[in-house]
Amino acid sequence: MSKAYRERRRPFETAAFRAGLALIPWLPRGAILVLAWLGGSLGFLFDRQGRRIGLTNLGVAFGDTKTPAEKKAILRAAYITMTRTFLDVIWFGTRPEKRLNKYVELDDSMQQLFREKNQICITAHFGNWEVVGQIMALHGFPFHSIAMPVKNPKVDRLLIARREVTGQKIIPREGALRKLLGILRAGGKTAFLVDQNTGENEGGIWADYFGLPVPITPAPAALAAKTGSEIFIGFCAPLRGGHYRVYITETILPPENPGEETTRLLTQQILSAVEREVRKHPEHWLWMYKRWRGVKPNDNPSRYPQYRKL
Repeated sequence: MSKAYRERRRPFETAAFRAGLALIPWLPRGAILVLAWLGGSLGFLFDRQGRRIGLTNLGVAFGDTKTPAEKKAILRAAYITMTRTFLDVIWFGTRPEKRLNKYVELDDSMQQLFREKNQICITAHFGNWEVVGQIMALHGFPFHSIAMPVKNPKVDRLLIARREVTGQKIIPREGALRKLLGILRAGGKTAFLVDQNTGENEGGIWADYFGLPVPITPAPAALAAKTGSEIFIGFCAPLRGGHYRVYITETILPPENPGEETTRLLTQQILSAVEREVRKHPEHWLWMYKRWRGVKPNDNPSRYPQYRKL
């Protein structure tokens, strides 16, 4: 897609997003679920490239242990989940206290985070990851996190305002680690999505995910070592009736002997914890993303999906 084409379509994107902001918050919960089902089903049907990537990724993750029909069903459910997540960023942004308290269930494991203590929360593009930050801020413990900017700056500003409506803080990528370090040293909380590609040129390191190396940020592990922060692996899973459940699966204590090897091992531990939850509930993860795009140096490229970059 050319830069000129992207520039031409931005006003239409902005207008469509503003229309969504005006309409979606006033729809009943049932209508949001219908829209999520419809939008996700249409996305699965017509998004040929995304469907191809998703089925390829499911092949990497599960091989022949799942049938083609099972993989298609998982991917279709993932499209619906992601559509619902997008709609809910807008829907929960209006009357957030009432709606979040009604539709978001906090597992008892979450009580570990409701303390005045420096902590790091790890999640992924799984279920409604946006709700985790919203509900924590609503309870008086806001996360500070880095978000990938939307390519349309006007839409990005509108989206950030919606994300921050309950008090969580979205930090620009430039200079973010220094800011997060200061926040943790001051007793604050940070959050990371660790299932995005972070190349070696951006400070990423390699860790195994479903048996193949992927580039991942070592920042959570490094920050935990520097600040003595506990790491919590948490998720937000969709439930029936438009509800969600937020829960912690694992707690990782800060390393006693910080160093490069400790950071590498801790980063692998974090990613393995994410993998375990995705294996349990694959229908909640974003399979349409080119997670295995990079090829580890000196590795055999034929092990990686066809969309890989050599």
